[in-house]
Amino acid sequence: MFQGLSKQHLKQLHKKWKRIYGTITVPNHSLVAKGRKELEAIFHGSVHSKYTREILQALDYARNHYHFLTGASMLDDIISHKRIDFNDYR
Repeated sequence: MFQGLSKQHLKQLHKKWKRIYGTITVPNHSLVAKGRKELEAIFHGSVHSKYTREILQALDYARNHYHFLTGASMLDDIISHKRIDFNDYR
């Protein structure tokens, strides 16, 4: 679920979660529980379910929205440390 994402990338994703607008798909409890275990392994500590749910929502949003000029997904731009302007992604 979070393979290839570092601790820094996950923190950047969570920062972007606050700016998501529109319809948000809420992940089910089993997906949150699985993601929580993976996040606890990445962060080497306990993680709240709310934080896990917010990261899963941001991850889904970032995977499904692409830059209108370059065609790169928002997740790819976060991983490559590019500046994110939400108006440029559709």
